Amino acid sequence: MRKSETYVSIDIGSYSIKGLVVSKTPEGYELAVHSTTHSRGIDSGEIKDVIAFRESFNQMLSQIDEVVNLNRASVIISTSCGRFSLHEVSKEMNISESEKRTIDENVIDSLRQSIIENFGDSYQVLHIYPKRYMIDRSKAVFNPLGMLANHLQMDVTTVTIDKSTNALYEFLQDLIPVDFDFASSLITASEGVLTDNEKEDGVCVVKLGHSSSAIVIFGMGVPIRFETVSLGMKNVIKDISIVFNTSLEEAERLLKTHGNAMYGDMAFDQQEVEFRGLDGRTIRSISKNDLAKVIHARLREILTKVKRVYKETIMTIPEFSTKGLPGGVVLLGGGAKVPRLLDLALDVFKNPVRIGTYNTSTNVVINNSEEILDDPSYVSAFGGFISLIQEEKNLELPVAKYQKKEVAQGFFKRLVEIFKNLW
Repeated sequence: MRKSETYVSIDIGSYSIKGLVVSKTPEGYELAVHSTTHSRGIDSGEIKDVIAFRESFNQMLSQIDEVVNLNRASVIISTSCGRFSLHEVSKEMNISESEKRTIDENVIDSLRQSIIENFGDSYQVLHIYPKRYMIDRSKAVFNPLGMLANHLQMDVTTVTIDKSTNALYEFLQDLIPVDFDFASSLITASEGVLTDNEKEDGVCVVKLGHSSSAIVIFGMGVPIRFETVSLGMKNVIKDISIVFNTSLEEAERLLKTHGNAMYGDMAFDQQEVEFRGLDGRTIRSISKNDLAKVIHARLREILTKVKRVYKETIMTIPEFSTKGLPGGVVLLGGGAKVPRLLDLALDVFKNPVRIGTYNTSTNVVINNSEEILDDPSYVSAFGGFISLIQEEKNLELPVAKYQKKEVAQGFFKRLVEIFKNLW
């Protein structure tokens, strides 16, 4: 990957598309622009209307294009659309039958390529986390470069996306005029808020998205559990709409402007909130406490389902089974902006919980970005930027790279070329 002075990170969710442009200046990194557009054409994490999606994505690109030439930038696109999973893979190769040879980057790249090819037509590899290397079937190391060996084994954890649910990259190849990295939003979000110590010691990241809630648990520096709960903030909005007999638009407004994850505050009973009924004309009112009860019920259900995944995971790790993960639980996404969600989560998990934002991380300082550094819905886009600069420093979290191809190429040929350029 070539060195760049400008970085573009775009995160595609089922509700919104967020974009960042970060520039490297003599004073450090500076946010040049940030933008959000509604991701039309996506329903329940899948593209259902190509034309609508193209229009919303092009709207984001046009805003970015006003401040940066994409041909001169490093670009990464992350997404929460599709079905993601983890796989433990072990691959080995004979380096030399006689005299030992030095292990170089070509050997590592060959092993990585073999791992990718083994997934065939079912899965698309997005991230590869090396766990250990075994030299000559006897010596375990974390970095084999420069060592002598006849035989090398590579044990990795991969993050993949089911190809049957991932038509997105095909559309992006036609929409993006330059090479770009492709990643999982949950992984880039984790990069945006977690420290290396947290990933090493053990931590659970929960992204409360619009259509669903995604969970990734780290241990020993790699993901050890990747799960999706098919409930998200759209379910909270639907509940408000049904209970108070109003439109989804009004329900969303009530959630954003008057919502609370906890009820029982005496002052709430005396605070009335007005809204329009389904006919769009009738003005009604409810107490903030009644609204909070509806929000609380669904959020507690979501967090309880997440807790079940959390408990199942730690019970398989003896050192965590009684005290839980040292890093606790980190909440991200638009749902993490609901007031007093932290209080509810602490009550559900009975373990340390925090709201994850870029500002709470130990990542590089980004100037001119105070208004969104504390926004948990932007962490995937910020994490994409971190992945780009890590890649330049050869400390990268590996991500799949897609290069722009001629439209005239057939699907099969394009697919082959894509995999050739993954590493």
